[in-house]
Amino acid sequence: MGQFWLSYWYSLIAIVKDRNVLLLVIIGPIVYSIYYPLPYSPEVVRDIPVAIVDFDHSSLSRQLVRLADASPDINVIDVVNSTAELQQKFWHGDIEGGLIIPRDFRKNVMRGNTSKVIILGNGAYFMFNKGELLGFSGAVQTLSGNIESKHELISTVSVLQATELSEPVSLELYTTSNPTGGYSTYVVPAVAVVVLQQTLLLGICMLLGTWRESGAPFVMTFFRNRLALVFAAATICFINTLYYIGVVYWHEDYPHLGQLRDLLPIIIIFSLTASAWAVAIGACIRYRVQAVIHLIPTSIPIIFLAGFAWPIESIPAPLVVLSMLIPSTTSIQALLNVDQMGASLSQVFPEVFGLILLLVAMLMIILLRKNWPSKTHSL
Repeated sequence: MGQFWLSYWYSLIAIVKDRNVLLLVIIGPIVYSIYYPLPYSPEVVRDIPVAIVDFDHSSLSRQLVRLADASPDINVIDVVNSTAELQQKFWHGDIEGGLIIPRDFRKNVMRGNTSKVIILGNGAYFMFNKGELLGFSGAVQTLSGNIESKHELISTVSVLQATELSEPVSLELYTTSNPTGGYSTYVVPAVAVVVLQQTLLLGICMLLGTWRESGAPFVMTFFRNRLALVFAAATICFINTLYYIGVVYWHEDYPHLGQLRDLLPIIIIFSLTASAWAVAIGACIRYRVQAVIHLIPTSIPIIFLAGFAWPIESIPAPLVVLSMLIPSTTSIQALLNVDQMGASLSQVFPEVFGLILLLVAMLMIILLRKNWPSKTHSL
């Protein structure tokens, strides 16, 4: 047991003494926690510049323009007379979207016919596109409700009855897990898990590559030494995760509904699994530089396979199975469900059990791999 703890402290000291590894596993997550949330701190995009093409030039079309301009999501900077002008403003970067009001807009509405307007969004920017659709659609729905109320008033019903008839079903939205509907609350906690995992993976693989290049027999001979490295890496990952959940999420005012007694077991299992995963992969890395070349490009696919950037239902089944071999996939679901949505540990048991199975599998790989590469061993 004494040899295990000696190896444990040796691993921690080696991580701290290697500048590049230290930068990845300790400094990197701290820098990320400061700078990554900054651009998204407003949470939602407001006053998106847009323009409107008004082919009708009627009192009703002008009312629609005023309603659109009153929306907090968009800012109507100009009303133009042709789609060519709208396109010019878009290509010059003056606007991010627009609305086209057709000819005879008011005439069709007054006759009781359907009149369609065209909303143009900027598909290159999801947040702009969402804000434009919300702003314009809200203005159109408000105008439609006003017109319906006027029609009902003409039918000699009271104002209250007219309002109820124009809106027979009242909709009230309550967002519990993301009250502001903000992008930062949605993306930062999920991506943070991937960052913690990937920085640890790169750092441990670089450390193992350094030991192999120098021909160091340490960690290659006995399973207890490899296990000590896993625990050393898990200690750092555990502290980093606690820092994110306890400090960063609190500072950014992200929702926090989970109980510490439910979070701690998940954090411990995630830290151990991510560390064992890193050491197992490090067994296949012969040179230090290979960690950078081969592993950095994996971060983006891992994010998309995690199920928050892209719906997991839309991911092909073979890729879903493959994603289960990555600790961050189930860890993101477990941590977000408990921390932001208030789930209990028992409610995320399938995710936790999946992490435990992956941990056991990685430890078996670390145990059974006999010939760890060194100067005299090739893959």
